[in-house]
Amino acid sequence: MKIDAVIEEDPRGLVSQLCRWKFPDPDRLRSILVHGLILVLLLVVCEAMSGILSAAEAGESFFGWIYTADIHPPGTFEYEHRSFLQQGQSRGAYSYLQNSEELELGLTPNLQIAGYINWSYRNAFRNGIDGTTGGPGVSMFEGPNFNPTSRLSGARFDSASVELIYQILNPYTDPIGLALYIEPEFGPREWELEWRVIVQKNFMDDKLVVAANLMGRHENERYSDNTTNRESPLDVTLGASYRVADNWFLGVEGRVHNEFAGILWRSPDHSAFFLGPNLHYATQNWWVTAAWRHQLPMTLAYNRDQADVMWHGRIYGDEHARDEVMLKFGMPF
Repeated sequence: MKIDAVIEEDPRGLVSQLCRWKFPDPDRLRSILVHGLILVLLLVVCEAMSGILSAAEAGESFFGWIYTADIHPPGTFEYEHRSFLQQGQSRGAYSYLQNSEELELGLTPNLQIAGYINWSYRNAFRNGIDGTTGGPGVSMFEGPNFNPTSRLSGARFDSASVELIYQILNPYTDPIGLALYIEPEFGPREWELEWRVIVQKNFMDDKLVVAANLMGRHENERYSDNTTNRESPLDVTLGASYRVADNWFLGVEGRVHNEFAGILWRSPDHSAFFLGPNLHYATQNWWVTAAWRHQLPMTLAYNRDQADVMWHGRIYGDEHARDEVMLKFGMPF
């Protein structure tokens, strides 16, 4: 079994990796088609409900993973559901679905607060490069008696979160939008602090929305054997969304993910790259967004442990999946 060595920072090497990249096998995108059907059902249900909902202005979320700098007006609420699916690794079966139920509230003209309940479902079977079962959201639940070649599946409550967004510049009244974001998260097996610097620029009378996030997380996870894993990822995300018809936006978003060991960027582990499309639809009373990101075959590993879980230029193990899908639904009131 051939395992890719550490990819050197060689532009020609990166180009050759891109040239060898092939579009994912349709079987691997089965979950994306399922989410597309869910999206259609949501549109039908929400259209039926729209006649009985009170008039309100939707706090639109144009992107799957990127935050924008606009916030809710004071005294307005919004419910949001979010489903984030990580699908597929080097072999076997792997699915990790993370869900959030969120209630957002505009407190002041510049401050928005939100509360989350987070839960998840995982299903993995011999998905590792060495034929064992594991992966993000899975390995931390493998107890001392777990058979590494058996299936692990099930749902659980993960954590609760509080989110604060402070808007410094309004993207609709200032030349550029700027906001700061912080989110502490606490659960039975993990705690995390996430922060973002959010930049947004609108063009063509708000027909084109461009946004970028600098995001950091400081994570502490406790495994079944009472060992802990501490990481501090640092991401840059960039996307654009264009209104192609009334209520419809189509765009693209990318992610540059940099993983560090330790709570405060002790040492670099790897860099991974994701790219994919997004689709957004909004009415006065509700909105829905679907997005897909594919891990590009150009990962950079900075130590042997990370190189050992790479396969054909992508990193798996406890780090990433091949494909990521986001489905979000919001309803203001």
